[in-house]
Amino acid sequence: MFWDLILPLFIPAALVLFFRILNKPYKPAIFGVYQQRNKFFWIKYIFMYLILSFRQLVNHIRRILAVETGKSSDGVQHVHKQDEVLENKYYLGDHAQAIDAVYLNGCNKDGDAVICGIARRPKHVVDAFLFLKVKGEDLLLSPELPDTYQEQVTIEEGYYRVKGLEIANFIPMRTWKLTYNGDMKVRNDTEKTVKVELELTWSAVFSHFNYDTQMSPKSMARDLAKEKWSRGYFKLLKKFHQTHYEQMGVLEGTVTIDGKDHTINIPCVRDHSFGPFRDWKTFHRYVYHFIFLENGDCMAIGSVCQPAVLSHLTIGYLCRQSDQSVLPVEFCDFQLYQHGEHQILPKDYGFCFEAGGKTYAVRVQVDDEETFYIGKSREAKFYERWCSVEINGVKGSACVEWHYNNVQANSKRKNE
Repeated sequence: MFWDLILPLFIPAALVLFFRILNKPYKPAIFGVYQQRNKFFWIKYIFMYLILSFRQLVNHIRRILAVETGKSSDGVQHVHKQDEVLENKYYLGDHAQAIDAVYLNGCNKDGDAVICGIARRPKHVVDAFLFLKVKGEDLLLSPELPDTYQEQVTIEEGYYRVKGLEIANFIPMRTWKLTYNGDMKVRNDTEKTVKVELELTWSAVFSHFNYDTQMSPKSMARDLAKEKWSRGYFKLLKKFHQTHYEQMGVLEGTVTIDGKDHTINIPCVRDHSFGPFRDWKTFHRYVYHFIFLENGDCMAIGSVCQPAVLSHLTIGYLCRQSDQSVLPVEFCDFQLYQHGEHQILPKDYGFCFEAGGKTYAVRVQVDDEETFYIGKSREAKFYERWCSVEINGVKGSACVEWHYNNVQANSKRKNE
């Protein structure tokens, strides 16, 4: 009896609601770039959340089965086979935009800092750079900076090595080596060079974080659901995909500058990214915070804008010293369009993020910065910014990387 009364009312109401949603206009993208929540957002969110959660569960089960069936080590005393494979050099093949890149970034409250990256590209081209700061000394730059485009000689091919700079794996997911022997420029007097010998060892403190398998399904689904879906969209998403993982540790060793020895001991993140396609022209911008707190916690939090596939992607994780856990960032209110969209970068700002069921309030104060470019035609511009931070009352240091698409700026310079 009840349904006989309700059903005639329910069906028309449902039809009205359906067509109202169907005809609802799309909200325009902010600045013509950043997509907003639109109709069907929650349907798309739930659908994608279920898929991503299922994928994550399948990967977890596969890792356990690999150990139980003897196809991998136990993951405690040894490195899981799946993780060991990640540390191998990537075969670039015939892909014109293929990449295989390694990167180190660390700093401390005393002013010591090291940033180094070497990205292998086809035809024995690399994008490579080194920034070095030791207490009481000026910032030192590798000779090619602010450019990074270089070509390897025969003996360097196939390695993360160029012109005296090298990053090499020693023990997978445990130890890497960073060495350099050559001249470096003094930031405040680029005509002056100093002789630098550097031999540093990076050692893992936390387990690695693989963006392919460990990102929060909630966060990823939320960002994907904002985009306009089509068959072409998902083809492009697959094309742009690359494997990227990071690991927090310690970088220590000796740096000799013009015969004077300095000891380096700093918290430091290491990353490795590779895949058949990376074109910096497809990125609009990103901001990525590498944060090292005095209580031993480390974290990476940022936002990426690659308009063709993800106009806003929240990335990051928290490494918690108290229990050695590595937790994905589930939410962050840092919005790119609110911070430095037109390359007027803030010097003092804040944001909040959630990880492990807890909210963290971050305050960032910029102390120093330097710029450089990636690509033969300078298609990507980067700001490396060394900062003081405070999170929930705990102080620390950070290096924050701000990237901007530089293609339009280059075009303007050429036309002038």
